[in-house]
Amino acid sequence: MSTQRKIKILMLLPNMVSAGGQRMTLNVFRALDRDRFQVTLLVQERTGSFLPETEGNPEIIYILDRLYKRQDLPYLLAQTARHAAAHDIVIGALEGRASYLGLAAAKMTNKAFIAWLHIDWKPFLKRVSWRQTLGLRSYRFADRIISCSQGSADSFIEMFDIDPTRVQTILNGIPVDRVLEGASRDVPEQYRPLFSNGPTVINVGRLDEQKSQHFLIEAHKLLLDEGHRHNLVFVGEGGLIGQLKDLTRSLGVEKTVHFVGYQANPHAFIKRATVFALSSLFEGLPLVLVETLVCGTPIVSTDCPSGPDEILEGGKYGTLVPLSNPRALADGIRDLLNDEPKRRHLSDIGQPRGCSFDGNIKIKEWETMLTTLASQRA
Repeated sequence: MSTQRKIKILMLLPNMVSAGGQRMTLNVFRALDRDRFQVTLLVQERTGSFLPETEGNPEIIYILDRLYKRQDLPYLLAQTARHAAAHDIVIGALEGRASYLGLAAAKMTNKAFIAWLHIDWKPFLKRVSWRQTLGLRSYRFADRIISCSQGSADSFIEMFDIDPTRVQTILNGIPVDRVLEGASRDVPEQYRPLFSNGPTVINVGRLDEQKSQHFLIEAHKLLLDEGHRHNLVFVGEGGLIGQLKDLTRSLGVEKTVHFVGYQANPHAFIKRATVFALSSLFEGLPLVLVETLVCGTPIVSTDCPSGPDEILEGGKYGTLVPLSNPRALADGIRDLLNDEPKRRHLSDIGQPRGCSFDGNIKIKEWETMLTTLASQRA
């Protein structure tokens, strides 16, 4: 009895840093059915906080044991092309260097290429270099473009005049069981006082300009001045850590703002917080909001051009506030801190909403798309 040949998938990442795109890539990488797909994750640099949970996996290959240098680009392209030649479909899993080289490698080896969009590029494009813009324009040569949200897809089609029939939205999914298991654990002992001494507002994500945590610190200061005592906890790492700490000192809130760095299990922190706050300027489909819904923690989020509104359904499952507005953030947080029945209601309705993003459901859309593309290319 003959067996059907597995479809060979090559996924590409620049590194293993702790970010939503890398996390989502790992989720899909792990969830694809190994009875139908042979999956390889090719990573350019052996760096990042996700390394401990991925080391030793024979399906993950690293090209460099260090940060790349510009003179490495020809070598990275050659290695990517070598691996692409042994696969059927190449997935550029994160907008950037690895994916742009992956597109070139796929064309060199006559393989199908899928570009994956993780953010809404319309508000972000003016912040990036001409090289990034050129790379994104090259996505018009991809066989498929997968967007994490409908808003991100619509923006990309409009900006780069892409044929809409080549763009497909597959909402990000999460491993709900893993989130619930993590949420059931306690936080490390040294952080437990942060959740036992009054209300706690939490933010989980990279400390960078996109996430705009400085607005959240300013909102925290406004609330303290108005007598609303609480802790503000940041889970994550990033290049703005120094500036954010300087801001807490200048505002005199360094004793109530806590930076706990990268945490392998952020869901334990989210579960124990009173309110989760997202202050981002732009997103794609922020997984952390979905994970927070599963954890049952009430949400205040900026109303980014795409992402939060889709997840929270216009405010049904959490509070949406204007961008770049510490006063609005403070008001949204205050209303939840002072309204336990509302928090309980949001928790009750939020968990089923979050579970609707279960990765086991979303992965079937990925598998159908990959099977269809492989058949078409054959």
